[in-house]
Amino acid sequence: MDRESVERLRFDRRLQHRRDWIEPTDAEAHRESLPDVSEKMTTAAELEAEEEAARANAEANSASEPASESAPSPTFGGGGVGGEGTSFGG
Repeated sequence: MDRESVERLRFDRRLQHRRDWIEPTDAEAHRESLPDVSEKMTTAAELEAEEEAARANAEANSASEPASESAPSPTFGGGGVGGEGTSFGG
């Protein structure tokens, strides 16, 4: 492996227990140098509350819109010949 590849793997947790791979003091110094991202944490309750709010908002929006005629859905199967690429069986 080249030097750059080894440096990227040096602090990989899966490899830290290899004999003579990394000194414990180096690993601790690396952990201390990482940025604090604790503000990005969330809980399942927060995620569920956001989903519920989005669902309620969507229901409120759909209830306030006037009912419109729905366009007929395309039908598949029949009429296509050979290489037209429009026939899906039938």
